[in-house]
Amino acid sequence: MSTMQARPLPKHYYTVAEWEKLPEYPRYELIDGELFMMARPSIEHQEINAELTTQFRIYLRGKRCRVIPEPNLRLYVNGDTVVHPDLIIVCDPSKLQKNYCVGAPELVVEILSPSTAIHDKFVKLNRYQQVGVREYWIVDPLNRLVEVYQWDNGLCHPHPYGPEDKIKVSVLDDCEIDLSLVFPEPEETEIDPENKREME
Repeated sequence: MSTMQARPLPKHYYTVAEWEKLPEYPRYELIDGELFMMARPSIEHQEINAELTTQFRIYLRGKRCRVIPEPNLRLYVNGDTVVHPDLIIVCDPSKLQKNYCVGAPELVVEILSPSTAIHDKFVKLNRYQQVGVREYWIVDPLNRLVEVYQWDNGLCHPHPYGPEDKIKVSVLDDCEIDLSLVFPEPEETEIDPENKREME
């Protein structure tokens, strides 16, 4: 008696048109035709993104380049790909369409969440390098650290920066980002005596 061997179902690869029809939440990135669920950003995550956006906007006021927080970034690599970095710098206005930035920005910033850290450090880093992103920042809120990646002749040269540092942005002339404002010292909060008794 012959037995039938179970076969795995073929994986469904999504197109950008199919991705656009997904509900707003939960949010998904589309990488090489596969869906990856995004984590909801924490308050700290949002505050870091707001501070970086503010510093870049102040520097870029009146200049050609633009800072775009939380864009739909469409990349042409391997398969249909749309990602949501936390922040990008774009100096070619032709790349900015109604709902997307299409093609490689000059700089991409990703702020790590625990559930997406490996994804940002490896999968997306590789895609950004493939499409020609010149500078990539990985912001680690837990360790109060920014790793800056620049590609020179295909080689990756990460450099770590801490709260006491200023990052000189290689893709922007004379632009420095002050990390003491991105990672401020945590404020000590006093516990109300009545609340303290309730906690004990």
